[in-house]
Amino acid sequence: MHIDVVLSAHNMEGPIHEHNEAPDRFEWNGAIAYLDRDGVLNYGSPNYINTPDELVIMPDVKESVQKLRNSGYKIAITTNQSAIMRGLWGEDRIHDIHRKLQQEIGTLDALMTCPHRNRDRCKCRKPQPGMLNMASDLIRGESHSGVNWWKKKPQPIHKLDVMVGDRDSDLGAGWAVGARLFKVNDEIGLPEVIDRIINGEPGDDFNPV
Repeated sequence: MHIDVVLSAHNMEGPIHEHNEAPDRFEWNGAIAYLDRDGVLNYGSPNYINTPDELVIMPDVKESVQKLRNSGYKIAITTNQSAIMRGLWGEDRIHDIHRKLQQEIGTLDALMTCPHRNRDRCKCRKPQPGMLNMASDLIRGESHSGVNWWKKKPQPIHKLDVMVGDRDSDLGAGWAVGARLFKVNDEIGLPEVIDRIINGEPGDDFNPV
């Protein structure tokens, strides 16, 4: 199977991104599943996931991703990785790690990585929705513009759009694009909520402010 991969020529102003032409055997329902990475697909670490060897997929994650595919979702990973701007490693390393991720769980439509620290005040580090908006634009040519935490949650582009994360920052980013929100235990990850997602549940309550 040929996969057409588009990698960013990155200047560290926005997210590092990878966009794949996903296998055409899956029929898209128009919705995107935005997934955090560490604590949702693989076990996280307080010292970052620094090499492909340190990436350990949690049990039943591959099967859960397959369920999303079979239900018609396109899948976008959105992960904060400030180790890059901290100088611990560079952009090539994140692509190496994400290559292993896809070898383990299957091809993903978009992989978005924010390389910044909090003090860099970027528009892509969650809870800012920059990574989700870029993924949406890459996948379906449409995205939200702006965010106002004090107003009502915006309407999603597709009613089944969903954000899964283990932190409030993940839910904040998902809230900003109107997605259904599901918070998971970082030792269980996506399998904890996959049936709720597939069944079309509205998700968890969340107030961004």
